[in-house]
Amino acid sequence: MDETQFPALPKAVIFDLGDVLFNWSPNTTTTVPATMMRSIISSTIWAEYERGYIEQDECYHRVAQHFSISAPDVAEAFSQARDSLQPSTAVVSFIHALKKVSRGALRVYAMSNISKEDYAVLSTEMADWSFFDRIFTSSSTGMRKPDPDFYHHVLRETKLKPEEAVFVDDRMENVLAANRIGIHGIVFSDESTLARTLGPIFHSPVEKGYMYLYRNAKRFDTFTDSGTIVPDNFAQLLILDATHDQTLVNLDVTSKRRWNFFNSEHGYSPHDFNGKLVLVPGGYFPDDLDTTALALTVLRPDPEVVNSLLDEMINYINPDGMVRAYYDSEKIRYDDVVSANVLACFYSFGRGHELEPTLEIVRKALLHRTYIHGTHYYISPDCCLFFFGRLLQSSDDVHLKNTLGPLLKERTTERSGLNGSAVDLAMRMLTCIALDIDCAVERRNLLDLQCEDGGWEASWIYKYGSSGIKFGNRGATTALAIKALASSENSLRVK
Repeated sequence: MDETQFPALPKAVIFDLGDVLFNWSPNTTTTVPATMMRSIISSTIWAEYERGYIEQDECYHRVAQHFSISAPDVAEAFSQARDSLQPSTAVVSFIHALKKVSRGALRVYAMSNISKEDYAVLSTEMADWSFFDRIFTSSSTGMRKPDPDFYHHVLRETKLKPEEAVFVDDRMENVLAANRIGIHGIVFSDESTLARTLGPIFHSPVEKGYMYLYRNAKRFDTFTDSGTIVPDNFAQLLILDATHDQTLVNLDVTSKRRWNFFNSEHGYSPHDFNGKLVLVPGGYFPDDLDTTALALTVLRPDPEVVNSLLDEMINYINPDGMVRAYYDSEKIRYDDVVSANVLACFYSFGRGHELEPTLEIVRKALLHRTYIHGTHYYISPDCCLFFFGRLLQSSDDVHLKNTLGPLLKERTTERSGLNGSAVDLAMRMLTCIALDIDCAVERRNLLDLQCEDGGWEASWIYKYGSSGIKFGNRGATTALAIKALASSENSLRVK
């Protein structure tokens, strides 16, 4: 059977544990060489031990006699082998992704040849086993792969038909045994090959995109157009806003009031990266109102905290409505999108009416198309329109809708059908969907840009104003693309 062709969407995936979910080393400091360790675990004596027919001491004694080595050396060799056990984080992440993308529909089981003593040790090597619906061991059943009875036992206990399951094991004889009774078997080699093989289970671009996000959770650093890695809070907040899944992002949400664009909690200072890089020589990076406003609307902290921060923000808004980008009276920068994001925060918490001059600034930006070449911090017109649209959706306030709605729809329609980067297309789609503008062309173009691994390549979203350094984040681009495609599917179903 071709490993890439599944007859139907499986209901379950059954994983081996050793050399699939866990890695270990047969190399020890004892007199037992690695080749002998492999021979021992392939012996009939070891098979009896794994079935629970004999105890550990008897197993080691018989192994010592059979292989002409001392029993204490056997015990020490396997003690060191147990100490070498490490869960494969890539495979664990992949299994988590399978479960999440299936929205709980896919069941995940483990089926392992393992003694009760070894399983007791193994069960302490990983903090979270909850992604397994059930674990079947040879020592608890008295059966062992590749015995057909073991496979039939698992099928009976899980109420699965053979064709409803996929079996993953690193040993060919175990996979062939599964195939012989009608289970689709996959020989495991590494996580990336497993992902490519099981990937066809999930056919939709949205599901593939989520698989990419879950497999790479908490590893979505921003980088610049010069290739510098820059962990930042803003992209993490965009990912969280698009997915509503905090397990994907690196954010300290417990102690912050003001927020900074840069994420210093995760080992980065814009002044000194890895002890040698200065992002902008002489640069100064105070907390900013833009990231703080986004954080408040995404994280929704306690109302008392929110209102105290909004009160503080007002001190950085000029009488004419212009919003200063930074919490710093000496670093005065302005940007229409920053103004829109802060205004969205105020509207989101019922205080938009306090910033009428700022609403007029956003209206004039739309009227005069001042965003057409980007702004001080935001690179593309589609990005600017996206955040203006986010402002429009922040509240049901009639005055807000009447002031910006018709003009934003007109300006977004002007860009309909144009090409662009993945993040431009995703942001434009989201704005179009919110305003009931057709975005079929954008959808096709965005789908064409999806990568084989399910994600989308990073696109430039914002820039450092004084230097023009551009920032992109693959996680943020992918999260926005997924949201756009899912929203368009929902919109089509409604229509």
